[in-house]
Amino acid sequence: MKYLLDTCVISEFTKPQPHSSVIQWLQATPIQFLYLSSLTIGEIQKGISQLDVSIRQQRLQSWLDEDIPLQFKQRILDVDEQTCRLWGQLCGQYGKQGRNLPVIDSLLAATAISRQMVLVTRNEKDFSIIAGLQLLNPWLSISN
Repeated sequence: MKYLLDTCVISEFTKPQPHSSVIQWLQATPIQFLYLSSLTIGEIQKGISQLDVSIRQQRLQSWLDEDIPLQFKQRILDVDEQTCRLWGQLCGQYGKQGRNLPVIDSLLAATAISRQMVLVTRNEKDFSIIAGLQLLNPWLSISN
């Protein structure tokens, strides 16, 4: 099984006291099955760019620029045409029902569905309505 990590999951590594079950799940899952989206890279960069210049900001920038590409070499996924088409279908379908999906979350969902991956996130609220999307919340469970 392949797993697409939401920003909240990979960001646990940057916390002074990361949630133990998330770290346990990440350590128990073979690295070759863990993927990131280029959208997640953008979300992390946005967060870093909003920080005042500081040692913490510099460390986070180094983590994003050096550690993430090394750890996820060949496993950072771009948003391709198939994903965009599925995203459009999802947004149209749910939009007709009056349920507007957050853009980045729905693009992550479309990425996971189109590539037959499980989306790993704490944010079940925004994702649980999307049919066909497999979710895993490592804050609640450490089983693979």
